[in-house]
Amino acid sequence: MDIGTRKAGAVVIGAGTIGAATAWHLAKRGVRDVMLVDRNQVGTGNTSKAASLMTSIRHKEAMVPLIKETYDNIDEIENLTGESVGKQTVGTLHIAASPTTSRTLSQLREIADRHQVPYQELDSEQLQEKLPWYNAEKAVRTLFFEHDAFVDAYVLAKVFAEAAKKEGALVIQNTEVLELVRQNKTMTAVKTNRGTIETPIVVDAAGAWANQLSLQVSVPIPMAPVRSIYWITEKNENLFPKDQPMVSMPDAMAYSRPEAGGLLFGLREENSPHFHPDKLEKAPNSEFLGNPEDQWDIIMEHGQDFASFFPGFEDLGIENCITGISTYTPDGYYTFGELPSVAKGFYVAAGCSGAGVAGSGGIGRMISEMVLGQELYADPSAFLVDRITDFDPMSEAFRQRCADARSKKKDGG
Repeated sequence: MDIGTRKAGAVVIGAGTIGAATAWHLAKRGVRDVMLVDRNQVGTGNTSKAASLMTSIRHKEAMVPLIKETYDNIDEIENLTGESVGKQTVGTLHIAASPTTSRTLSQLREIADRHQVPYQELDSEQLQEKLPWYNAEKAVRTLFFEHDAFVDAYVLAKVFAEAAKKEGALVIQNTEVLELVRQNKTMTAVKTNRGTIETPIVVDAAGAWANQLSLQVSVPIPMAPVRSIYWITEKNENLFPKDQPMVSMPDAMAYSRPEAGGLLFGLREENSPHFHPDKLEKAPNSEFLGNPEDQWDIIMEHGQDFASFFPGFEDLGIENCITGISTYTPDGYYTFGELPSVAKGFYVAAGCSGAGVAGSGGIGRMISEMVLGQELYADPSAFLVDRITDFDPMSEAFRQRCADARSKKKDGG
């Protein structure tokens, strides 16, 4: 079905959690005729494969207000739509097993205190009670953030989109953006395979494919598509009760959360594969990304540290291994903003660095305030699209820089 030629106050491209949240924030702040466009369906791309740990306190402190905003947004959109996003409030355990990591937990405490986020210090007995599978004798120090949660990212995107519709936005699915149009360095239209949308505002939230669009208007985004990977164990509700906390284990370069009676866990790869956007599938698929042998090789090579904290790990069955695409930046921060001297009215909302679900609401609010010229609720300087210069986002060398950032990441998920 053709859409012909339409006019919009703003077009948001990409209906993952970030794009859907941005459409909602724009619409609820009074931007008329907001259109959310996706070449597939809402939330069905890489969003649907996210582990979706909404860890509230991170060493990258600039992210904290954005994640807090997402938590606030969830309450608001659930009330607005009457739908649940599947939030599971189980808390996060940050476990240090070395003096070095213990010092990093002191830094997390300071960040939590500055943002008035409550936490508890747990002793080994309390840790063992919350985490039956963990060898609590190895823990030097543990911080517990009881209000942290994980969500179903696919459902979160759907509910953000429904909330946007409640505020007057139009969601256009199964529609591919072909061309961005600007005149005199100012955005004027978005051409799709179903028609043209005339608009002065375009938000590029196209995830792994965002640079394919942004480079049309001479805006390089400092990010690259990098593989994410995690495993889900067989069910064992004695070891993995459904209300078990999420876990950040920097000493093992690992994280975990409960998953339907099993354990979802991620291990940091030494060399995370990266991809040229032109070689990625346009439609969602369940195929393993990269070499299928990696799912076992990574466990053999990098699972030993994890197993040293989990005595029964080697005897536990693995039911599934999930791969997806995250968009990593060299410094591990989100990327958003406008370059008005190049493309006025064109905004980037990408480079999630493995935490796009957690920060989606905060990014959406930031973009909407930028579009409307309002005072920004948080400092955007760590995230601005022009903070990194003189790079080619499509080059092998730059994509490797981004992949290296993922390989070295120790917290989050």
